[in-house]
Amino acid sequence: MLKREDMNPERIEQIVADARAAGYDFFLSQEEREASLKQALTRYKPGEEAWVFAYGSLMWNPAIEFAEASACEVEGWRRSFCFWVPLGRGTPELPGLMLALEAGGSCEGIAYRIAPSQVRSELAVLWNREMLSGIYQAKWVPARLRDGRTVTAVTFVVDPGHCQYCGDLPIEKAAHHIAFAEGRRGACRDYLANTAAHARALNIHDAYIEELVDRVAHLRGEQIAPSVPPINGIDIGDA
Repeated sequence: MLKREDMNPERIEQIVADARAAGYDFFLSQEEREASLKQALTRYKPGEEAWVFAYGSLMWNPAIEFAEASACEVEGWRRSFCFWVPLGRGTPELPGLMLALEAGGSCEGIAYRIAPSQVRSELAVLWNREMLSGIYQAKWVPARLRDGRTVTAVTFVVDPGHCQYCGDLPIEKAAHHIAFAEGRRGACRDYLANTAAHARALNIHDAYIEELVDRVAHLRGEQIAPSVPPINGIDIGDA
């Protein structure tokens, strides 16, 4: 599980330096991450709250401070294991796969509301986490909360022009990499299992995720992991 201290600037710069030393020169510098955040904040009006849309590990390990969490749905975007990770939850020999949003369909997840006084500090933490390799593009999208409100939330969609992008993989190949790839941050299959279990805890059924869970369990000869209780006691309405 990531902690806030794992995302301080010094720690992140070391991760970037290690990645570049290993030949991954596409990792973003601190200046590039700050420029990306500054660009994203051009859509934000100072003094207002901000929302973040979570669809993967941010659902079960947000590591940011927030004032409210609500189950929600975003139209026009779908979850997709669509980019390689040769570090973290994989190796260069057997890279793992990670989730991003790709265009098309819809996606249910969690919207986190950040108080006005914390928007810049919490988004800075988030950028240190999500914008390391440049595979993501920050995008503001309409999100419909379960209580009927519609808010605009920042989220992370895939850059299909990035060298890590591998969209439209056959599901059998995706399941193989998820089933067996492991790295310094753990097993790729645990990332899938946590995402699936916490989606179920929110009464979210994602057929794509559930099919991958089934295929990974079959490949490993394992039973499907049970659901988990609601995330850290977060109040998400009637989810």
